[in-house]
Amino acid sequence: MADQVAGAATLRFHAGEARASSTDPDSWLLERSRQGDLHAFEQLFRKYQTYVYNIGLGMLGNGDDASDITQETFLRIHRNLDRFRGDAAFSTWLYRVAVNLCITELRRRQRGHAPLAEDLRTAETEEPVIAEPEAPDVAIVREEDRRRVHRALRHLPPDYRAIMVLRHFQQLAYDEIARVLGLSLSQVKTRLFRARRMFKERYEALTGEGDGLQTD
Repeated sequence: MADQVAGAATLRFHAGEARASSTDPDSWLLERSRQGDLHAFEQLFRKYQTYVYNIGLGMLGNGDDASDITQETFLRIHRNLDRFRGDAAFSTWLYRVAVNLCITELRRRQRGHAPLAEDLRTAETEEPVIAEPEAPDVAIVREEDRRRVHRALRHLPPDYRAIMVLRHFQQLAYDEIARVLGLSLSQVKTRLFRARRMFKERYEALTGEGDGLQTD
């Protein structure tokens, strides 16, 4: 799955910039991992695997696919540790790779035109895992709404789905979303506004109710 991913730009940060900053809490584990310490890399995996899985599940809507994306993301990270220049936190780089893998997979599916019935079956049986702890502004207000929220998400274009997942599932701040997606803050706000509007239309079409999103 996801044989084609974003090119070297996905895995490389700008040349000439320093390696992981000492202000990054993961910098020591990164350095140890670069030196071949598998235990250090396993610690990074355990710390972030749920977050990466949540991105995969929110964007792809299937637990098996989310597991595949999680595995592929960490494989890509491990193979390219020396390419990480440290212009942002390790988590930002990690999320960027995961999101790009998901977007590539979604676009591959669009070209393949997966049957709608299969999409609906998946949407009815898989539920995104919401990052813990669940903050007051989390996207999904009621447990019983989660499947319908996910079905509405499946109607969004990949780029819109990504920003919705990062903001409302992962609860990332705007500035971190900007770093993950390579956007300006104004672009993040504009894209999120449009994504929320499209989501609201899809959700209300499914439920006849409001979308349950806490906007900010």
